Amino acid sequence: GHASRDRMALFVLSWILMISRCRGLLASRHIFQKRNVPSVYNVDRFGNGRLFCISDESINQKAQKETRKSLLGGQLKVLGIDAELMHNSAMQSIQNPTQGYDVRFGKSAIKTYRSFLVGATGEENDVKLQAAASRCARQVDFLIKRHKSREAKWIRHTDTLEDRTIYPIILVLDNVRSAFNVGSLFRTADATGCNLVITTGITPHPGGSGADKLSRSALGAERLIPHKHFNTIQDALAYLRSDREEYLVIGMETTEKSKKYCSLVYPKQGCAFILGNEVSGVDTEIMPLLDDLIEIPMFGAKNSLNIAACAPVVLYEVLRQWEAMD
Repeated sequence: GHASRDRMALFVLSWILMISRCRGLLASRHIFQKRNVPSVYNVDRFGNGRLFCISDESINQKAQKETRKSLLGGQLKVLGIDAELMHNSAMQSIQNPTQGYDVRFGKSAIKTYRSFLVGATGEENDVKLQAAASRCARQVDFLIKRHKSREAKWIRHTDTLEDRTIYPIILVLDNVRSAFNVGSLFRTADATGCNLVITTGITPHPGGSGADKLSRSALGAERLIPHKHFNTIQDALAYLRSDREEYLVIGMETTEKSKKYCSLVYPKQGCAFILGNEVSGVDTEIMPLLDDLIEIPMFGAKNSLNIAACAPVVLYEVLRQWEAMD
């Protein structure tokens, strides 16, 4: 008697709870549908059902990703890159990371592509997004080219320190303002076999002012070449006249007294070339103390080249005369 009544009560109670739950789910679904909110119904392993709504934010993120993919794909196609193949390779690198990155594109290009697809959340300006896609495509294009260049065995990318040949050439940089120019000149000095670089005045130099910026453009050349720094160009000239007295000291400046750089015969016992400030040039006070003045002929409107551009022109002419490239 009592047991059967208890079982009946439990049975009725379970039905009441089930009906209540169903009514709640139906009410929730009605609310979601009324508000145009997508929803999904999920049943767990115990038979319990739950209704989940798909938020607008997740929908927007998916739409935004598709928009980014389309925009970037269009820009990649303009550059001659197979956008669909790039996308598949990017997705493959996520799904199977142990397989590495597609060798046709390289790791950097694929990671850049993936980063753009994720992007920033929220509303975005269409014009800005289009511009960002264009920039990203050019970056991906560059990274692919860099990857292919590194993979090409016939292209040299490594320095050969043991093969460095040294010539009796000194580069003197007097009050040069730009650390990037100085770094470029250190690379030129290394490339042309200079045995010393002298800096004076405000010129950035290794271990001193502007050393960090200098190293960015020198790419290690500043560690390969001996260098000295003097407070003034007069001190540097005194050093040259006493310790390198056999060297011809030549100023590189556009003056009425300057000779064309290719008309001067450069003695093999040694040459020191002085380059001055980017704006004011070689110090006029020291010009009478120099052995010669040279200039590069100009055929345009500007009076001269940037010092980082004119130095290699002259130094390679010196090496040509010395038959160093034969």
